[in-house]
Amino acid sequence: MRMYLWEDVLCDYTCGMAVVLAKNEKQAREIMGTKFPSYIRDQLPFSECKVITEPDGFYVYGGA
Repeated sequence: MRMYLWEDVLCDYTCGMAVVLAKNEKQAREIMGTKFPSYIRDQLPFSECKVITEPDGFYVYGGA
C-alpha cells in the first residue's frame, strides 16, 4: 500500500491536505471519488500528489 497526499488544498484561511491509502494512484482517485463529498473532490488538484512509500512524518499548522 502507498499513501497519496495532496498538500496545500481545501484552502479557507489556511490550506489543508487530503490523504488516501491505496495500491496505486488510479485506485487512490477511485477511492477519492467514492469517499470524499463532491465539494471536496472539486477542490483537489487532479495532477500532482505526493506518494509516500517509506516511513515518514508530516505536519500542517492550523489556524488563521
